[in-house]
Amino acid sequence: MGSTAKRKRCARCERPLAQCYCGQITTLPNRWPVWICQHPTEGRHALGTARIAALGLEQCLLSPCPEPANPAMFPASPGLPALIYPGEDALPIEALQTQPVRPLLFLDGTWRKAHRMLMESPWLQSLPRYRLQPSMPSRYRIRRAPQPDALSTLEAIVSTLGTLEGDEQRFAPLLSVMDHLLEEQIARMGEAVYRRNYRRE
Repeated sequence: MGSTAKRKRCARCERPLAQCYCGQITTLPNRWPVWICQHPTEGRHALGTARIAALGLEQCLLSPCPEPANPAMFPASPGLPALIYPGEDALPIEALQTQPVRPLLFLDGTWRKAHRMLMESPWLQSLPRYRLQPSMPSRYRIRRAPQPDALSTLEAIVSTLGTLEGDEQRFAPLLSVMDHLLEEQIARMGEAVYRRNYRRE
């Protein structure tokens, strides 16, 4: 019975019942719709942040990514989605402030997997691309990133919406949910393991 109980998961957040965070989430309104193209393996990641966004935003669609990603994944849109992904040809996110509201598309996966999704999809490559310029380091402390300014999917979404909707703090409660999950995970792994594998000096 004990092992069976441990395997039961919340149908909404997909976390073990003892670690369900649904009670911490308040759904927030957002003018700019958020679309998330999720790598097939990322949905199984215990601390994936995309689901927090999907549960915490009124307009957020989380879709598993086929191979390759294509527009049939998402509903019809009056304008091309804006792909939020770094690159030499990417415009600053602020450039969207003078444009009509359109879906914001984020790739959810490790940096390597997200890059592969982009390279394998002519559709993704055809989309207008915009980049963030984070002013603070990532709070996601248990996954190694290729560069210091790399953000988790949730952090990128919160930063983008804060900029485009003119309120840097309105979406911050979603990050508090992420912080709570990370603290729980670090406590379970132990401080020694965390320091050895993830601690940033």
